[in-house]
Amino acid sequence: MKYTIYEDPLTHRFAFLPLPNRFADGDKLPSVDTDRWFGSREEAIAALPELLNREECEPSMTADGAAWIDDGHSG
Repeated sequence: MKYTIYEDPLTHRFAFLPLPNRFADGDKLPSVDTDRWFGSREEAIAALPELLNREECEPSMTADGAAWIDDGHSG
């Protein structure tokens, strides 16, 4: 799974945005559907190990290639 760090142009918060399997540079970004936002790019980068660990632990992906969801109960 490929991801990008997305910055919301209105709030200037950051999120991990899962990209479609065949995504290539120049393609239109998919709509942002996340419940985990970061206050800065640095915070998002610092959370990358958690994202990668969760992806490794997931037994399967959803049909649309959705990424992990942080339900606020981790830790």
